[in-house]
Amino acid sequence: MSLQYVIDAYNIINHPQFKPAKRKSPNIQSLLAEFVISNRLSGSRKNKVILVFDGYPPCGEAMPDEEGLICLFSRMIEADEVIKRLVEESGQPGNIIVVSDDKGIRTVVSSLRARVFSVEEFICGKKRTGGFNCPNQDNESEISYSKMQVINEELKKKWLK
Repeated sequence: MSLQYVIDAYNIINHPQFKPAKRKSPNIQSLLAEFVISNRLSGSRKNKVILVFDGYPPCGEAMPDEEGLICLFSRMIEADEVIKRLVEESGQPGNIIVVSDDKGIRTVVSSLRARVFSVEEFICGKKRTGGFNCPNQDNESEISYSKMQVINEELKKKWLK
């Protein structure tokens, strides 16, 4: 039984642990694809990966061409809506793992019986002790990425009025 990872791509790109290799990748989509593949984040090669991006594909840029990896663009709707539809339309939502830090999409896909990983769980994996094991993790900050997002939103409300 192979798994299908549906990834909220910009959640990973904006995460502090996203440290792509310095290669000649033409765009962020390719950098993310290389990051997922080179770090074997989806486990087995039989597992499929769908990277879901907000907006439209970049004009004239080549998309990653890897077996078992697809880049989807949400176009005029939000990426969260595309992720939700992928899970809803699946015949086996229990074989889907959604990777996102967005509370709303996590709640919806969990109710549809798909599994959910935070970006940190996906990138770093979980130790048996319950902590995370990120090899390049800087211990400068004790605040989780999710908490940073909440703080940033609060600051935006106060400062960008």
